[in-house]
Amino acid sequence: MSEGRVLVVDDDEAFRFAIRKALRRAGFEIEEAASGEEAVTKLGQSPPDAVLLDLRMRGMDGLEVLRRRASSTARFIVLTGHGSVQAAVEAMQLGAFSFLEKPVDAEELEPLLRQAIGEARRAREKGADDVPPLVGRSVGLEQVRHFVQTVGPTDATVTIFGETGTGKEVVARHVHAASKRARAPFVALNAATVPRDLFESELFGHKRGSFTGAVADRKGLFREADGGTLFIDELAELPIDSQAKLLRALEARKVRAVGDGRETDVDVRIVAATNRDLWSEVNAGRFREDLYFRLQVFPIVLPPLRSRPDDIGPLAEHLLGRLGFSSLRLDDSALVALRAYDWPGNVRELLNVLRRASLFAQGGVIDGELARRMIAASVFGHATTSARRGGSSFPEPREERASDPGRSGELPLPESASLAEVERAHIERVLAAQGGNITKAAIALGIDRRTLQRKLKAYGMEGEG
Repeated sequence: MSEGRVLVVDDDEAFRFAIRKALRRAGFEIEEAASGEEAVTKLGQSPPDAVLLDLRMRGMDGLEVLRRRASSTARFIVLTGHGSVQAAVEAMQLGAFSFLEKPVDAEELEPLLRQAIGEARRAREKGADDVPPLVGRSVGLEQVRHFVQTVGPTDATVTIFGETGTGKEVVARHVHAASKRARAPFVALNAATVPRDLFESELFGHKRGSFTGAVADRKGLFREADGGTLFIDELAELPIDSQAKLLRALEARKVRAVGDGRETDVDVRIVAATNRDLWSEVNAGRFREDLYFRLQVFPIVLPPLRSRPDDIGPLAEHLLGRLGFSSLRLDDSALVALRAYDWPGNVRELLNVLRRASLFAQGGVIDGELARRMIAASVFGHATTSARRGGSSFPEPREERASDPGRSGELPLPESASLAEVERAHIERVLAAQGGNITKAAIALGIDRRTLQRKLKAYGMEGEG
């Protein structure tokens, strides 16, 4: 039986050959794409369980593939030989499952792929209608619940404000589930992933032959969501001309497909979301003032994870269950480490830290040392403040302290540091803490001795034992 279908996307034929050989030997079914353009086509035809995606390619790069991917349960593991912290953060914000730097260690890749494929299959089983609960009892989250229960049964337009990774789509799904439209479609659009010249086609549809590449009629998301809810994430990314047409659709409740002379009636509720201050965007001339006031009927502001530390324990346990690791337990020292960290990537970062921790946990327990190591390795934690929060103007976290136990593993590296530099510095620190002993350092790092020896050789470092 196949371990799962994996699409390998890389313009390096030799790399694809090596990965194909190693993964087929491990039982995976492999498909290949030699370019980003070919990958987007294959993803639209037959989505795999997982995708190994090179970040740097000629033509369409990996980040653009992430932006253009069709809605899919496939999990993306981004690979690069040129990775910087900022590129890793952007890939994760675009929905990547994980991020690895070349040369890829098959012993590290295989369990990560199995984890990704397991998540993809569970997501398919649950289906698109699965609505994750709002986990936690903090004052901020209780207020969000109250707003959802208040506005959900109405037809009011809702705009959700919050930093990247706070769960804006989850709240949007709760608004939909609380409405009289709950049995109708919930259709989601991430405006940041749509090429600017295709926004109108994406939202309103097009007629066959209306532009190059329009080989068939398309309904568009407004008509797909007819009777239900259309969720527009990253609202501030909408081009100014598309904003005017969105405003007309909201006011007239009619849409016109590209290339069509007729308008079509639609009955759609809009829930929008952004991580930006929209009024600042209005003042900068990037967002229409009339659309701003049209969308400001009922705003909901999501609290960042750092402002509700008491929710982190139950939220982490819930996320482990959704990842398929409900038997894993967080001990008290792990909870202390998780609560002390300020989570610049919010719930999305917590999810990724738990994914990696679950691979290295021993005896069914995630302890404080493992939690701190996974936090120290988080790409979000090595980005600058504005970059890690997607440029939002939401309140900053408390001032960081050198004695903060959740920050003990963070490395003082520049924003432009590559992942290799971050990894080298982390290995150097752990090796020094273990007195130069390779065996002890490998155990502390959660990797096998041979892998650590290979990394030491690659970085020109030495150890003993």
